[in-house]
Amino acid sequence: MKKIICILFTFVILLTSAFADKNRFYENGKVVDTMYVNSREGLRVRNEPSLKSNRLCGLVHRIPVKVVAIGRIEMIDGITAPWVEILIPRYEWKREEPEYGWVFGGYLVKEQPEFDSSNWDSAAVKNYLMSREWQMLVWYDNWGSVNFYENGRAEIIGKSMSSSKTWTFNYQILSGNRIKISNISDTQIRSHSIQQPPDSEIYNQTYTLEFSDNLHVRTKESSALDLFYYVPADFPELFTRRELYETDDFQWHSGNYYDNKQFRNYFEFYVYQKKRFNEIQDSDIQNFIKYGLSPEGTGYEQQYHDYWNPIMEEHQKKADDYL
Repeated sequence: MKKIICILFTFVILLTSAFADKNRFYENGKVVDTMYVNSREGLRVRNEPSLKSNRLCGLVHRIPVKVVAIGRIEMIDGITAPWVEILIPRYEWKREEPEYGWVFGGYLVKEQPEFDSSNWDSAAVKNYLMSREWQMLVWYDNWGSVNFYENGRAEIIGKSMSSSKTWTFNYQILSGNRIKISNISDTQIRSHSIQQPPDSEIYNQTYTLEFSDNLHVRTKESSALDLFYYVPADFPELFTRRELYETDDFQWHSGNYYDNKQFRNYFEFYVYQKKRFNEIQDSDIQNFIKYGLSPEGTGYEQQYHDYWNPIMEEHQKKADDYL
């Protein structure tokens, strides 16, 4: 009899724990709109709520995602949590129509994790450099885009008012956040004049990388490879790019009109800018909503829910079939 009571007690504890974990995906009886990836190794998106299903794409650490439905509970990596269906970020869509996938909810949190590079190993540094397109001053007052690739190659595309140029170089991430740079394809990088390039300042050198925050990467020994990351101002193209899904303490406007930690900033800022020039259109708002941007606390919140509530209800019914 005692053995049966013990088994029943254990079952109740496990069941209560499972439901407690599932409850964190709800607020006031409704599914949380936006959650953040909390996995330094990234998070795989799959076509079904199962580790055996196909991988669709990957999500980087700290990226926000639109939650669509909550699925069955499973224990993975010692974590008990439900599978969560999400709206795949716009930059991963194959066409114009929204695409959905499943992630393990054990690596989703309500608040965006703080940026912390203190325990990064060489692989983490490399993944971070490859995760976005950086900006770099390539000659006087002109910027270029910098991209790092898996094969140890990097590319700098610099543009000025009168010309443009592409450089390449090899890089290797060493221990202690050290980066070795070699085989620069040209010596004009870091020039103060495109007509008078200096001797290559970063050719065949090794530097220590410093990550001061989520927006800057600097080389400790010199300014040879100072990288900056920012959300560009080309609004019509912005919402198909990874930059849309990055949030941080970044001051959008000289006035403190926006809560900078909230995902809805992109919505508010875009609308604000467009209204200044009377260019805001219904299609702009519809795209924001379609891309999963939550305008919580704005005048467009009802439109967001009118669009997403029936979709989420339909997806939740399908998710229940997996239980």
